[in-house]
Amino acid sequence: MGREFEDKSRGGVGEVVTLDAVLTAMGREYRADPDRAVRSQRFIKLLHRYIGTQLEQRLTDEAKARGICIRYEGTIMGSGKPKDVDIIVSDPDNGPLVLIGVRSQMSSIGKNVLTYWEGIKGEGASLQDRFPMSLHAYLYLHPLQSIKATREKESIDHRRYARMYAHITGRSGQQWYHIRNRFDEFAYMIVDYNASPPILRDDIVEEAVSKEEADLSVTTFVDRIVQKYNKREIFWNVFGAGGDH
Repeated sequence: MGREFEDKSRGGVGEVVTLDAVLTAMGREYRADPDRAVRSQRFIKLLHRYIGTQLEQRLTDEAKARGICIRYEGTIMGSGKPKDVDIIVSDPDNGPLVLIGVRSQMSSIGKNVLTYWEGIKGEGASLQDRFPMSLHAYLYLHPLQSIKATREKESIDHRRYARMYAHITGRSGQQWYHIRNRFDEFAYMIVDYNASPPILRDDIVEEAVSKEEADLSVTTFVDRIVQKYNKREIFWNVFGAGGDH
């Protein structure tokens, strides 16, 4: 599984990364060196590739013929300054159609989470000012327990954080494109890295925020992005069905 995932993570069109493969690879990174897993960009890029390939396989033939593609780590001009965006569905003539940020916070969570919450709200608003008609999404990852050796006893209030992220998701209504400081879709991912393979703890998220209030599951994240985009852009066939979670 490990070698197969590594090959896929460097692959091209049609090589789809599944969530199970991502969790397995992230667990391997953690067990090899927890501190490096926190610092390494490779750790979070596993999630980039999962989301990107899931979106890529849903692009229609019409979209591909237009040159619509998935870009990673692109620099996009916001309302005031350039922003680094982790995953972009990009059209050669019309620019970004979908903008997705991804963040992992693996330790010192209680100390920094509010600052990061404010920061991602601001980043989203800046990009929405320049691209109000684009779809804006975000994925946030926390461990079940801090993975830093000196912080295993750190208390992480996952239920509170789930409610915080629910508060900044959902642009809706007839004039949704005027809404700022909220994402169209959000995923809050809690993972138990002490299990082998790691276990996704969506149950904790759903105890805090019902799916009727806000669906924050990473397992439906790409589907929700595709469905919302298709509902809004009824004259342009960008995404089709499909998916392998």
